[in-house]
Amino acid sequence: MIRQRLFKKGISLFKKDAKHYSTNKQEAGKLLGEAGIKANKNETMLKGVWTNLQTLFQMIKAWISGDYRQIPTRSLLIIFAAIAYFVSPIDLIPDFLFGFGLLDDVAILTFAFKQIEHDLLAFNAWKQKAE
Repeated sequence: MIRQRLFKKGISLFKKDAKHYSTNKQEAGKLLGEAGIKANKNETMLKGVWTNLQTLFQMIKAWISGDYRQIPTRSLLIIFAAIAYFVSPIDLIPDFLFGFGLLDDVAILTFAFKQIEHDLLAFNAWKQKAE
């Protein structure tokens, strides 16, 4: 319960940013680019969330391009808040603390994935049909 409140607090810190990205696809694309760079640099540390993170990135890319539009607004806000948190150098555990710096990022991403699990599954089903 305390952990869930902490995750909600972490995501809520980026609520304003999330609203901005959910209404500005060009800025959302820039954020996604930054997140992709950070993720690739830290792939080993992110191995527990890597598959969901890549699916999330693909889903947002498809949303930005207009190919995929079935993401509810609430889910978009959660996604962009989690990505903004992930990219931000200002978070609960500074990223420069080797071995520990990404723990809070992984925790926030995991929380977000649980909140939007249905949307990730729906996107995967859509992607399979599109292939």
